[in-house]
Amino acid sequence: MHYDLVDLRLFIQAVERGGIAPAARHANISVSALSERIKTLEQRAGVQLLTRSARGSRPTQDGLEFAALARAVVLQTERLDGAVANWKGRISGTIRLKANSTAISSFLPDVLASFLARHPEIVIDLEEETSEVIASALRAGDADIGICAGTANLDGLAATLFRVDQLVLITPIGHPLGQARSVAFENITSERFIGLDRHSAINTFLLTHAARLGRSINIRLRLRSFESVCRMVAAGAGVAVLPLNTIPPGVRDSEVNVVRFTDEWAMRNLVVCYPLDRPVSPPTQKLLNEIAAESQAMQRST
Repeated sequence: MHYDLVDLRLFIQAVERGGIAPAARHANISVSALSERIKTLEQRAGVQLLTRSARGSRPTQDGLEFAALARAVVLQTERLDGAVANWKGRISGTIRLKANSTAISSFLPDVLASFLARHPEIVIDLEEETSEVIASALRAGDADIGICAGTANLDGLAATLFRVDQLVLITPIGHPLGQARSVAFENITSERFIGLDRHSAINTFLLTHAARLGRSINIRLRLRSFESVCRMVAAGAGVAVLPLNTIPPGVRDSEVNVVRFTDEWAMRNLVVCYPLDRPVSPPTQKLLNEIAAESQAMQRST
């Protein structure tokens, strides 16, 4: 059986306000119009809902029970309206994010954890790549957002500063290079290195720079995390090149020596970038906005 929600609300008003006349005044309609709507409601229900007299109208017992059930229907409808409104304002979807190893291991986890906690309907597909691969993937449409070194080819991309990334040499305590204030990369390529996984972005980056010098790097052991590399260097197994922000403060202060590079490429700006030639999806724009706000706040604090 079909019931009109307007009729239900008007009938509830007639019961709660003590009659058709006061309910009509509240609803800003004529008494005759409201009376006719309630008669239609009674016909559909097949029961008398109001008793009418010269003194006014009062609900019958059936009318009181009908009003109680009608309130529940109206309440559920209002809840449905509220839920639909929330769905319309909710952002959902998948963001394809590519980032270099430095961003993934240092700055990015806190940013993404906070973002995902606030937006449970959004999924982030995160992949680690070198900076040049990230830029190419963005231009090819294989990623929505990239976080990479500002030295990459960013043609066709919008880019804003995310963080400053500095590569440094770490050595065991007592190692001869550990006494230097700075060193050129070409002067350390003969050392025994502890490195990251061969597919890591930073591994590719260092091999590329060594090749440009006509050198190779002797990597004794490869590990999957920056922290593991730091521990192995502290134990005296070799030296390593890592982003400064990935070295745990306790290790940096007492277990290894940290030496800065004189090479310009060792100081890198990490940028967040996206393609200019296609529209940005709502989830992607949301993440871009939050990364920008967080980065600005970090820059003000420093």
